Amino acid sequence: MRAPFQVIVFPYYFYGGELKVLIGKRFDDGYWQAISGGGENDEKPLLSAKRELKEEAGIEGGEWLVLDSKCMLPKIYYEGFERWGDDIYVIPEYAFATKVGSEVKRSDEHAELRWVNIETANELLKYGSNKIALWELSQRVYL
Repeated sequence: MRAPFQVIVFPYYFYGGELKVLIGKRFDDGYWQAISGGGENDEKPLLSAKRELKEEAGIEGGEWLVLDSKCMLPKIYYEGFERWGDDIYVIPEYAFATKVGSEVKRSDEHAELRWVNIETANELLKYGSNKIALWELSQRVYL
């Protein structure tokens, strides 16, 4: 059963001193976003983030960063929300980043996966919470 939380993950690496992040264009709505998904059963957010990264991009991260960026999302965005009960209205979205190599394997969930710099990511990303987490990542890794 889907757990009542969402995770986003920004895999990253440096190329020529420039930060590159992986974003995906979804098949269902065509929006660009971070690797994302929900917890399953009693998974904790970090374990969900690791699983989603493996499922959606075929990679495993190292040096995981738990970002401070969080937001709350309406439960109705997610399939199966009815099972969470009447006392849950919004669910948290936790943000993570992880240093990886550049090789990826696209899942059926995405029409495209693309390594981009921060400026391009900000232009393409649909969701504000993704842009905030991306900003935090760039601040943390460039310090």
